Amino acid sequence: MNWDDLRLFLAAADAGSMRAAAKVLRVSHTTISRRIESLEADFDTRLFERRSDGFELTRAGEALLPVAQTMENNLLGVERQVRGADKELAGPLMVTLPDMFAMYLMGPILLEFMAAYPSINLEVNESWSTFDLSKREADIAIRFTDNPPEHLIGRQLGVLHDAAYATPDYLDAHGPLETSKSARWVGFGDAAHRERWVARSAYPHLQTVGRFDQLPMQVEAAKAGFGIGMLPCFAGDAVPEFVRLTEPSPRMQIWLLSHRDLRATARVSEFRRFVIGRKDYLKARLEGQIMPPTQ
Repeated sequence: MNWDDLRLFLAAADAGSMRAAAKVLRVSHTTISRRIESLEADFDTRLFERRSDGFELTRAGEALLPVAQTMENNLLGVERQVRGADKELAGPLMVTLPDMFAMYLMGPILLEFMAAYPSINLEVNESWSTFDLSKREADIAIRFTDNPPEHLIGRQLGVLHDAAYATPDYLDAHGPLETSKSARWVGFGDAAHRERWVARSAYPHLQTVGRFDQLPMQVEAAKAGFGIGMLPCFAGDAVPEFVRLTEPSPRMQIWLLSHRDLRATARVSEFRRFVIGRKDYLKARLEGQIMPPTQ
């Protein structure tokens, strides 16, 4: 029995189809199918019942699943402990964070870290996906969460606040906003979500224009005069063209997280120390207390 075959079995069981598992693992569909067939030959039994819309585990597959999961957890735990003994300020370091943090908040700090530690190969994944730190998909995560997982260690960096922003020209053309019939919010989210955040806003009578689910596009739409942006303060305050229209309102905590098994890894602990050393600045930016240093 080959561990790589078991790893593919776990991915297929989680994904629900060979094609979905292949996409997650970035291998071909035929590779997944071939390795699963090899594993079934080793056990001399079928592990999946194939269907037109995917497959489901057989009784044998259901029996194998917890055993394979335990093996994976044990192997990953050993790997993390070995990596945790690394005392060198050198080597790869994977950090994952939402793209808007990288663009409007953390970018200068990440570059400053790279300049200070040239032997550490910092890899930044600007993604909203929740990377599994237990499986070493990343070493450090900066996440929105009010309930960080218990198996991770971390530090709260602050609470994200948002506020309304617009250009002076837009306000001249459509104000006063409290009674305006022509002003619009820059839209984001599906219809139900838009209805909720508009209702709790300072201008609940205004409609939305467009739908821009990515923050950079919301910023650009507001800069171009399409409407008022409901933006995180760290982004809105960074745009010289904007006037802040409302007081900052708290939304969600921001945490710096890593796996506890990596606490002794020098490059992980140094990155944590480096970011936490700038916690007061980050907290103030997140809460809309200060402008970025470029202004």
